Amino acid sequence: MKLFDLMLEEPQAGAEGLCVQGARAEGGVVCLADGESASFRTYFNILSLEYARCCGISSATLEIDAEGAFVLEVFECTRAGDRLLKSTEHDGSAAEEVPLENGNGGGYIWFTVRAKGGCRISGGRWLADKRPERRIKTGMVICTYRRESFVAANLARIAEGLKARPYMAEALHVFVIDNAGTLDLPESGFYTVIKNRNLGGSGGFTRGICEVCADSSFTHFLLTDDDISFDFNVLERTHLLLSALTPEHANATLGGAMLTLEQPWMQYECGGKYDGLRFKVINSRLDMRKPQSLLKIQRPETPDYYGWWYCCMPASSVEKYGLPMPFFIKGDDVEYGMRAAEEKLSVSGIGVWHQDFAGKYTGTLEYYTKRNLAAVSAMRCKAGGFKPAVRFAYFMFKSLLLKNYACAQALYEAYEDFMKGPGFFISSDPEEINAHVRALENRLCDAEEIEKACGGKPSPRKWDPDKRSEFFRCLFLALENYLPAFVFSKKTAVTDMGNPIAADCFLKRTVVHYDEKSGKGMILELDTKKRRDLRRKTFRVFFGLLFGYGKMKKLYRAGAREMCSRKTWDRLFFARKTD
Repeated sequence: MKLFDLMLEEPQAGAEGLCVQGARAEGGVVCLADGESASFRTYFNILSLEYARCCGISSATLEIDAEGAFVLEVFECTRAGDRLLKSTEHDGSAAEEVPLENGNGGGYIWFTVRAKGGCRISGGRWLADKRPERRIKTGMVICTYRRESFVAANLARIAEGLKARPYMAEALHVFVIDNAGTLDLPESGFYTVIKNRNLGGSGGFTRGICEVCADSSFTHFLLTDDDISFDFNVLERTHLLLSALTPEHANATLGGAMLTLEQPWMQYECGGKYDGLRFKVINSRLDMRKPQSLLKIQRPETPDYYGWWYCCMPASSVEKYGLPMPFFIKGDDVEYGMRAAEEKLSVSGIGVWHQDFAGKYTGTLEYYTKRNLAAVSAMRCKAGGFKPAVRFAYFMFKSLLLKNYACAQALYEAYEDFMKGPGFFISSDPEEINAHVRALENRLCDAEEIEKACGGKPSPRKWDPDKRSEFFRCLFLALENYLPAFVFSKKTAVTDMGNPIAADCFLKRTVVHYDEKSGKGMILELDTKKRRDLRRKTFRVFFGLLFGYGKMKKLYRAGAREMCSRKTWDRLFFARKTD
């Protein structure tokens, strides 16, 4: 059976070096003059030794579609270094069997082609001498809200891929969950558009999961963001890998890496861990053009979850573990991964491009992030009440230092709603909550307003990566929140909107939160009345967490099953507003 096709042309602008290095494909063909070499030690063409471990294969066959004479050299890369496995000469297309001896140690197989008198490479593939273990049919769920152009582009990409690989039409169907009800797409046999209430990403993905599980022919659901960019090869690779997994690994959750649109050769994340207080992103900020990065992603640290920009799970997970939590946005993928992903699997070559999250940050998102993760911690983690209480106070006082009272209010309401227990999530209306949260947002100013406030184009200092020193620095700087207005400087402070630095805003009456990419930002002013009110709210929640967190953990763990039940979700999906 085929494991996957080689990729010769870069699937994303700026992603040079992820398919072929030392040469470039033109019109889908790599042309090499006499003596020229091309290296396929690349993200999309190496064969991860995870295949040997998870698919039960001891060897693979490399096929190359070529014209002309060339030398093929095949190597194994492990933490012990590179080892030449084969060096053979060919004239025209070639097929070479390659042993996979170190599957349990991590590593990958790669190869080079050196022309002798000139050659053309038009394709290739990795094969294994085995039959598929099972039939796979995947329901791909795309959750969207007013991103018509992104959805249309991704559906066009899938349509083109299905035309090139007709057998995939029986193995893949797309469910587009339209939370805004604004999509106007022509009918098609490979996708279904479902109008949904605006229940956020959680509601959109869960509606899609329900649609997939309503048809017993589906074996898996694949959750993807609407604004990703991907190559159809990734969908085929997912299908082929799931087909080949041995029974021992049949229930694995397959996670796709996130590469950034801003720097298409960089991996932002492939899974993460959450201990109830902080995140640890796995294999972040790696240059995937480099051999050491390719080695680092082999057999990585086991994550707690995969992000839902690309996450494929067995449909049987729903029967075993229930549906995701009704979180609206943020934290649903974390909680469901911790609860329902029995085994986590990722391999090089299965990844998508997505905008860096720093460019999508808004302060009021803190409402969802902090509220939902507090619930995740209560249900899934061991943390007691002291650390959550201190972290809440830290984020509140930091927001006050930044003069971002809207963010502080959102934080306060997040923990207030969390302290209402699981009943809040079961009975509240997410659309009404979202309307209220959005009303808290600060006004976004255009470039002209920002430059006027700053006396020119601002240049914010970049965020200090030392989080621990930042934490203690903020606690010290929080003394500012007790000082009278007359001691504050009238000089305008500038800080990065996505990653603001509290120290830059110390004793400043006016703070500009600036986004260099868009040229827009927020102009925020000291308000001692709001500051005093939020200070009081901070201590109320702080002591509530300190002394009531244990009780909340018991409530959430007892109410978790009802929170993620089909009954709760049906109420949300099909609620009718009354006058």
